[in-house]
Amino acid sequence: MPTGENSDHNIQEPNNTFLLVKIIFNSFKIIFSTKKISFFLFLFLSFPLSFLIFSFYFITFPLKNRVQHLEELSLSSSIHVESEHLLEEANKEAKSLLFIKCLFFFPIFLLSFFTAVAAVNVTFSVLSKDGKSTIITALRVARIRVLVTSICVYATMLTCTIVPGMVVTIFETYPIIRVIIVVFGSALELHLMAITSLAIVISINEGIYGFDAIRVGSGLMEGTRVIGWVLSGLFVIFSGFLRGTMEMAMTMTMTMRMDGSDFEIFESTVVIGLLRNNMIWIFIYSLVVQWSFVVTTIFYFHLNKRDSIKCDRNSEFSLV
Repeated sequence: MPTGENSDHNIQEPNNTFLLVKIIFNSFKIIFSTKKISFFLFLFLSFPLSFLIFSFYFITFPLKNRVQHLEELSLSSSIHVESEHLLEEANKEAKSLLFIKCLFFFPIFLLSFFTAVAAVNVTFSVLSKDGKSTIITALRVARIRVLVTSICVYATMLTCTIVPGMVVTIFETYPIIRVIIVVFGSALELHLMAITSLAIVISINEGIYGFDAIRVGSGLMEGTRVIGWVLSGLFVIFSGFLRGTMEMAMTMTMTMRMDGSDFEIFESTVVIGLLRNNMIWIFIYSLVVQWSFVVTTIFYFHLNKRDSIKCDRNSEFSLV
């Protein structure tokens, strides 16, 4: 009986650094070993997804700036009539922004869904050496599960973003407390990103979805949370760098094209020019998106295999 209790300790767990390097190395190995299908996924899914995301950002950036500028003017205006007029104009622009978001949401979500299912399916097939399940079959079987899990993930991440923001406003006059809340909120968001990424992979490969997938993902990460944080952190750092690059490009374009504050939206030629100038970043971002699903699937496969070995060993000891 005591031997059974200590069986978990007899399983040699690889060092976190070694495991992290192994996951990243295997991710590139899988991509190159499936280069034909990976290229098709890149060409028809991840690259169009990246292109749409960049297009959405370039189109909406000046509009968001204008809405924010009008709201600030409305708050600072001492004349009631002028303040109401500015607020009405801001609401009108906000509705236009919401309409554009709705236009882009459906194709971006669809491409994200197809990219996730396809990349996870291909990676898992290579790791498990099982070529029976095709991408079409995976899409048909997992579509509802992934949809429900995506909604739960969105709700979880939205709560994680809103709640710390509300708490920060309450302690607005206490800078130290605000810093602590921001740091804690950022750490929690990074942790949840790692768990929810696993939850998406779980909902594709297993018959689990929604908050159950998130719960299972959290349980799987036990003992290797640092690796999940690092992997999520790498993607966050790259996304942050990319966002900064895009904002810099947008700010420079806006500065060159206007002097006043009545700038609403770029003409199509300007957006096309921005897309052309940032094509290298669109290309890199699409590769990173596809690579992130491959990495998360490898991480999931390792955790699943580890837990299976533990269960088998516990069963052996219980029979003795």
